[in-house]
Amino acid sequence: MRKTSAATILVGAMMLAGPAWAQSESDFVRAFAGEWQTLDPALSKDGACRVTLEAASNAAGHQVQASHCTGALSDLANWKIVDSQLGLIGADGAVLARLGGNQIRVSGSLAKGGTVVLERLAPGTAATAAAVASNPNSCVFYGYTASCAPAEARQTPVPSGSDEKARASVLVQLNARAEARPDAPVVATIPAGTCVVIDQCTTASDGNWCKASVSNFSGWIRQQAMRGNRWPVLTYAPGCSAPQAQR
Repeated sequence: MRKTSAATILVGAMMLAGPAWAQSESDFVRAFAGEWQTLDPALSKDGACRVTLEAASNAAGHQVQASHCTGALSDLANWKIVDSQLGLIGADGAVLARLGGNQIRVSGSLAKGGTVVLERLAPGTAATAAAVASNPNSCVFYGYTASCAPAEARQTPVPSGSDEKARASVLVQLNARAEARPDAPVVATIPAGTCVVIDQCTTASDGNWCKASVSNFSGWIRQQAMRGNRWPVLTYAPGCSAPQAQR
């Protein structure tokens, strides 16, 4: 039998109909069963929210073992295929979220609003990356300048008033993606110097991702990127009054 590469199985891309259903469902379960986590503070309590997707089936689909999970994932109990995506199911049988992506990272919308990003848990990888991204003592360059971004510029954008939405200054030419993951399709490229409206944010091992709206489109933008695979760069900062970096 031909071995399927981990990078080739995409949630939502598998055909789950007709005579191939049993084989496709089996492949799906083997591909995505295992340990995952989300670092989003809104979904985590006393540590990262850890989720183990069990392969063994039950009446509700497949069991989930969850720890340190709160908010919209507090009653997570099962998982199964929902509309060709990875569905997270509550104890009452309700669909909590539908996720798409690959075998390393999946993301999608929560039924109660907001977004969840689950990342495959590998010992010593995700936690280390998150610690580096959030370490205030590490140098993250302010756009494509030679200056380290101050701690306040690295924070998640928040509204400046009770009736306002959060805004952010884009510091470099930046791809906006359909989902909060690096392999999601690019929906637009935002020029440096653009002020964007922030609709919501979430946290992953590679830092903050925010859903930004500008002109007539919206997409997910990553707050920290790597330049030349060596230097961490801040791609946008909270607010729209900060001086803009050169392109």
